[in-house]
Amino acid sequence: MKMLIGGKEVEASNGAVTKNINPATGAVIDTVPSATAEDVETVIANAVQGQKEWVAIPFHKRMEILEKFVLLIQEKEAEIAKVMAVEGGKPYAQALGEMGRVKDAFRLYMAEARTMYGKTIPMDPEPRGLGDVCFTVYEPLGVVAAICAFNFPGVLFSHKAACALCAGNSVILKPASDTPGATMMMTKLLLEAGVPGNAVQCITGSGSVVGDALVSDPRIAGVTLTGSTPVGIHIAKLCAQQLKPCSLELGGNDPFVIFDDTDVDEAVEQALGGRIANAGQICCSSKRFIVQNTIKDAFARKLADALAAMKLGDPMDPETKVGPVINEKAAKTIISQIEHAVEQGAKVLYGGTRNGCFVTPTVLVDVPKDCDVATNEEIFGPVFPVIGFDTIEEAIAIANNSQYGLSSGILTKDMKKAMKFALEVDSGACVVGGNGNYRLTQQPFNGHKMSGMGSEGTMYSLHEMVKVKTIVLKNVF
Repeated sequence: MKMLIGGKEVEASNGAVTKNINPATGAVIDTVPSATAEDVETVIANAVQGQKEWVAIPFHKRMEILEKFVLLIQEKEAEIAKVMAVEGGKPYAQALGEMGRVKDAFRLYMAEARTMYGKTIPMDPEPRGLGDVCFTVYEPLGVVAAICAFNFPGVLFSHKAACALCAGNSVILKPASDTPGATMMMTKLLLEAGVPGNAVQCITGSGSVVGDALVSDPRIAGVTLTGSTPVGIHIAKLCAQQLKPCSLELGGNDPFVIFDDTDVDEAVEQALGGRIANAGQICCSSKRFIVQNTIKDAFARKLADALAAMKLGDPMDPETKVGPVINEKAAKTIISQIEHAVEQGAKVLYGGTRNGCFVTPTVLVDVPKDCDVATNEEIFGPVFPVIGFDTIEEAIAIANNSQYGLSSGILTKDMKKAMKFALEVDSGACVVGGNGNYRLTQQPFNGHKMSGMGSEGTMYSLHEMVKVKTIVLKNVF
């Protein structure tokens, strides 16, 4: 693989590379350039010029270019999905579904951008404004640095690149080191569609070198990051030094509350839907299963049985439901977190083992409501901690007893209980009637507390990619 800088495929300036590993087999797929500070300087200088080139193209022509990109994605989506599955471990069917979301997102961002109208202040609103016309327009931020996580290369590419480009910015994409391939392929298609080579670039390398250099540079006008909370805090500190806007979509320990008036089989189905996709490596997946004590044991047993029936294996096998986690380091971390939960009083009902990058889906029972996994420890893998409760007040207290607040869900037939929970849970979203693993392109995707700041999703993130300017026409009446 090579980086895309200034419209050309290039190596790192010093020739350094890292290996791109297939987590399912351990085989080396390819090598990826490890960019240097010199490369970052080049890419930023290009982007400054590229933003001027991109915004000089009439808006309707820019939309035509992005529409052409969507058509190119449609031709190449199966090929890109295969790369996504092989380098990231995501089952191919899930990767192909993700590529469908890329097309939808670009079209929805384009539709929203077409209706980003300025506002006219009411005529003669106060004595000192008599005879004046006052109105607002939107201007691009300039150069946007987009730092992406490994788990959804397609979705994150679309929310960041489509948003930045629709708003008239140039964008520098920095994909996760484990999953650069799909991002590179989609960036090439943007270039093929007609986006100037300086307006969209893809640079690879470590966060400590590339990410920090991008964020710290004053020519970068805005940053959008999807990643862990510690990384988000670090990025926010760097941005704060220049009062630079940043949008941070970070971690979560999302609660899924299940009451005993719910059918247990339905609850298990929803629990699986909220956690097992992408081997549990989803920011807004359900990570704490808060189940009423009267059905808690039955739920855990049926959940374990359902997981035992799922095939764990090759992401390219159509029968596979659970692939590997992203790398062996991540797998070892998940196992150590399971062991830590056991030390704090939990018991393993099912799973708790690993083979290379494969982690057996795990059900933890008798989980103390104040232990780490029940509060502030996010397990980014296929682990189901089951926590008991008796009353809705207790369920809400458990759900809110966390530093995180990304998403949440509740299952109950009692709408009063459901709405009480939805209104009192401290999270950016609440799904009534299902798990919290839910994201539409149009909705504001944002977390409370340590789950981030800013929002992604059509009108919400588009407004974070622009500056508002007021223009006054003095004494025109």
